[in-house]
Amino acid sequence: MNSIQIKQRIHDYIDQANERFLMLVNEMIDADKKQDWWDDLDPNIQASIDRAIAQSEQGKGRPHSEVMSEIRAKHQK
Repeated sequence: MNSIQIKQRIHDYIDQANERFLMLVNEMIDADKKQDWWDDLDPNIQASIDRAIAQSEQGKGRPHSEVMSEIRAKHQK
């Protein structure tokens, strides 16, 4: 059975399904959409974010407000 046949079979079944079945399928869809976006990131990006977090925890970062103030001062001339 190919994917088109499977989709048609599911469509046909849903058209006749009771409320309980529809609610179960709806919950499955919701659960599938709640997949963690972190898992979809490239491993290099994940590593970069982890390094940035570690640096921040070690006090090696600068507050966002400080950086933004500096940028505004530079570009408002």
